[in-house]
Amino acid sequence: MRLLTKLVAGGDVAAFFFFSWVIMMLWNSILAGHLGLLPALSYLQAAGLWFLFILFFAWTGIGINAHILPLWRKEHTRDTVIDRIESRIKRGVSHWGEHKNEENWEEFGEKIEKKVKRGIAHWVDADPNMDWDDLGERIEEKIKRKVREWADED
Repeated sequence: MRLLTKLVAGGDVAAFFFFSWVIMMLWNSILAGHLGLLPALSYLQAAGLWFLFILFFAWTGIGINAHILPLWRKEHTRDTVIDRIESRIKRGVSHWGEHKNEENWEEFGEKIEKKVKRGIAHWVDADPNMDWDDLGERIEEKIKRKVREWADED
């Protein structure tokens, strides 16, 4: 009963229902309305989808609350976890993008953006110097075309 009281008092239940609504609105407006890829979700379907996400990501440690999960060790403060995540991301991205130690992270970020943009432009057969908005439209067209092809195959 104490656990239930902490959940309700902490706003976790309200957050669950709020984010269920947010997921429903985003899904219905983007995937169902704008792109027309998937059917619209009801509120209960969105809540079920959100619940599945919570179950799947609970194993990764995302969203762990120290009041609910006493197994979470004290040395894992928010700042140390963030620092460790940031260092892992930097290590992985610097290896992928061939980051040089004398290079500024801002310049490196621009270099990574160009590399990603080049890859996306190649995927949609577009000019790599194309504006992001135009590139986004090309991506949308390609996704719609692929979904229509998949739907016609069935």
